[in-house]
Amino acid sequence: MNLRRTHIASVFALLAACTGSTRSVRNDPPPTEPADAATPVADAAPSVDTDAAVVARAPLPATTWRPLDGPAMDRLLNLHRAHSPSLSADGRNVVFLSDAPGVPQPFIAAVGAQPVAEAQWRRLATIDDRVHWAQYAPGGRAVLFGRDFGGDENVQFYRLDPSRPAEAPAELTSNRAVKNMFGAFAEDGRTIAFTSNERNGADFDVYVRPVDGSAPARRLYDGQGHNEAQDFSRDGRQLLVMHERSNFDGDVMLVDVASGRATNLVPHTGDERYASPRFSRDGRAVFVVSDKGREFMNLALRPLPEGELVFITEEQHDIEAFELASDRRTAAIVFNIDGRSELRLYDLRDPRHPREISRPRIEAGWIGHVAFAQNAQSLSVSLSRGSLPDEVYRVDVRTAAVTRLTNSDHAGIDTSTLVDGTIERVRSFDGTEVPVIVYRPRGLPAGTRAPVIVNVHGGPEAQSALWFSPVMQFLVGHGYIVVEPNVRGSTGFGKRYAHMDDVALREDSVRDLAEVNRWLRTQPDVDPNRIAVMGGSYGGYMTLAAITLYPELWAAACDIVGIANFRTFLQNTAAYRRALREAEYGSLANDGAVLDRVSPIHRVDRITTPLMVIHGARDPRVPVGEAEQIVAALRARRRTVEYIRFENEGHGVARRENRIRAYGELVRFFDDVMLNRR
Repeated sequence: MNLRRTHIASVFALLAACTGSTRSVRNDPPPTEPADAATPVADAAPSVDTDAAVVARAPLPATTWRPLDGPAMDRLLNLHRAHSPSLSADGRNVVFLSDAPGVPQPFIAAVGAQPVAEAQWRRLATIDDRVHWAQYAPGGRAVLFGRDFGGDENVQFYRLDPSRPAEAPAELTSNRAVKNMFGAFAEDGRTIAFTSNERNGADFDVYVRPVDGSAPARRLYDGQGHNEAQDFSRDGRQLLVMHERSNFDGDVMLVDVASGRATNLVPHTGDERYASPRFSRDGRAVFVVSDKGREFMNLALRPLPEGELVFITEEQHDIEAFELASDRRTAAIVFNIDGRSELRLYDLRDPRHPREISRPRIEAGWIGHVAFAQNAQSLSVSLSRGSLPDEVYRVDVRTAAVTRLTNSDHAGIDTSTLVDGTIERVRSFDGTEVPVIVYRPRGLPAGTRAPVIVNVHGGPEAQSALWFSPVMQFLVGHGYIVVEPNVRGSTGFGKRYAHMDDVALREDSVRDLAEVNRWLRTQPDVDPNRIAVMGGSYGGYMTLAAITLYPELWAAACDIVGIANFRTFLQNTAAYRRALREAEYGSLANDGAVLDRVSPIHRVDRITTPLMVIHGARDPRVPVGEAEQIVAALRARRRTVEYIRFENEGHGVARRENRIRAYGELVRFFDDVMLNRR
C-alpha cells in the first residue's frame, strides 16, 4: 500500500492512468462536479483544435540534432503492464490488474517458479471502464474489485467468485453519483469497511457491510471531511480510521463497530502526518507511520487504551509503504530512497523492538504495491523502473527469495535497450538543492546538443521517481533528453522541503524550474534554445506558471489537465476536495489575493511560448473549464495554442486508443516547435 497519492506523481502516469492501490492512506482526491453517471459516455474521438493563429517568433538557431531511431510509439503503447497484486489465501494464485485490454482490468494467474506469460492469464471480468483495484477476500472465497464509469472516479464495488468464471460480478454498491473508497476486510473475510460520500456528497462517512451482500451497508461513523477505513481489530469489534484535515495533517480514530463511538488516538495541534494504522497482534497497541516531531515518516507504536506515541524506527528516509501480515508478526516496510524503493522485512513479535529479518534483493526501481498472502508466508509486490514496465513479484518471507510472477507482452521490445534515469541535484536561487532525474538518449552522436523536455510531476504532494513511462521512453529514444525535477513542495525529501511552496511561497517552486532550465543550459549535451516544459494536473499549473513567469526560457510547453485559475478551480471543487486543496493552496475566504496572484490566467499576456493543452471532458478533479479558460484567452490574443479534448476521459488519459492519439499529437507538436518547422 502506497502512503501517497500515486495518481499525480507524473504527467506520464496521468497519460497512462494505470495505478490503483487498494488501501492507500491518501486515496485519489474525490471528484469535482461529477457528470451524470447514469448516462454512459460513448467512446468518442477526441476533438483537436489546431486552427489557432500563430504569432511570429524569432527563428531558433540552426541545430545539428536529428531524431534517433528508437522504439516506435505504437509498440511502446502496446507494451503491457501488470500491477496491484493480491495473493490468494494459500499463496498459490495471484489477482492483479493489467492494461493488456487497453484499460486496467482484473486478471488471475497461478504462482510458480517461472513468470506466467500473458497468454496464460485468465481475465476475471470484462469491464468497459477502468478497474481501480482488485483484492482477494480473506479465505479466498471471493475477489472484490472497484471500477468507475467513463473516468468519473465514482468507484463502485463488485464481488465475484474466481472459481465460477461464467457468473457475472455482483454489485455491492450501486449509486453511481457517489464515490466509494475501499478500506479493509475483517479477519474472517465476511465484512468490509469503506468510506463513501453518499450521505451529503461532501463528507466521507464510514460504512460496514457483509461481503456476501446478505445485508445492506450500515453507516458506522459520520465523519466530517475526508476519512478512510484502515484496519479491523482481530475480533472485529474495533476499526481504525484515518481522518485527514490536509495532506500533511491528520488523526487516527479508534471506532467501536457496535456503537460508532470514536476516539482520537493522536490529538495534537499543528501539522502532523499519520498513515497506515494497524492493530498489533495482541490488540494492546497500534502501529502507525508518522512524522510527529521529525522530518521523515517513521514507524511508531501507540499503546492502548492510553499512552504516548513511541517511535520504533528512526530512518532519514520516508516510509513509503507499511503492511502487516495476517498473523501480525511480520511487517513489510518500503523506504523511499531518493525516488528508489527499498523493501525490508521485520519481525514484530516484540512490538517495541522490531527486528529486521531481511532486505530482499529485488531489482532497483519503484515498488507500487505491497500485499501479504493470508498464510503470511509470502507477499506480492509490483515493481517498475525506467527501463522495466510494471510486473508482479513474489517474496518468500522465510528465505527472502524473490520470484517474478508475471510476464507481460512487451510488443517485441527488448527492454534492455530502454533507458534508466540518473539522479542529479541542482542548486536553486536560495541555495536549496533540487533533486532531478535525468534520462539521456543512447547513441547520440558525439558533440550533439539535444533538445530537452522538463516534465513536472503533479501533487504537489508527490514526487517523480524511477518508474517506467512509455512516452518518456519514446521521447528519449527519439533523441530528447527528459528531465523530471522534484521541485520544492515535493514529498519524499522531508517535511521542511514539502512545505517550502505553501500558499504565498507557491512561485518559489516555479523559480526552481527556472534554475533547472539555467542549469541545463550549462550542460554540454543540451541545446539551450530547445528546452520545453510539460506537466499534468498540478504539473500542468507549473507548466503554465513557468511560461508566464519565465517565457524567455521555454521553447515549447504542454499543459495536461492542469490548473489555470486557482479561484475557479477551488470554486468548482466539491467541499470534501476543497478542504484538502485549500490547506495547500490557500483558502478562498482568506487567501483570495494570493490565489489570484499565482494564477497563470491573470498573466496570460506574457505567454509567447507555443502551448498544447490536453484535457478530459469528464475530469472530476480539475474541471475541463480550466483548459477552456486558458485556450480561450490565448486564442483571443492570437497566440500559438493547440487543444485536444477527450470526451470519454477524466483526469488523465486511460484508454489506449486515446493515449495513442495524445502521445502522437504531443510528440508531433514538440517536433514541430523544437525543429522550427512551423
